[in-house]
Amino acid sequence: MTKDIQEWFLMPSIKECLAEYEKQELGLISDIAKHGCAGGVAGLIYYSETSSFYDQHEAEIWQVLTDTADAAGIKNGLQLYNICKDPPSLTILKNDLVWFAVEVLAQELDADAREEKLAVFDAGVADCS
Repeated sequence: MTKDIQEWFLMPSIKECLAEYEKQELGLISDIAKHGCAGGVAGLIYYSETSSFYDQHEAEIWQVLTDTADAAGIKNGLQLYNICKDPPSLTILKNDLVWFAVEVLAQELDADAREEKLAVFDAGVADCS
């Protein structure tokens, strides 16, 4: 693992990890939001990387699972089943949970960025009136 990826990996929250990932030009948050992690996210490719990331961000990952389950009106167990139907190992479960949480939070950050751009545009249009 390179030093840059290691630094990205060690940020205190997943959203901060994503911001650092983009800042270091390792990839784009919008690409993760649109295409997910399966296409390859530097630092989250190998099971050893996703297991370490899971261990670092376990509480936040479970909070994302809980929040999305609540938003869908389902129990955490059903949401967990939706994420990883029959994991053959704890390693696979950790991988799927990491990818799920990173994708959900990337989508939130991407939506926030688009809303901010729209607000700036709207303010510019209002100034022209």
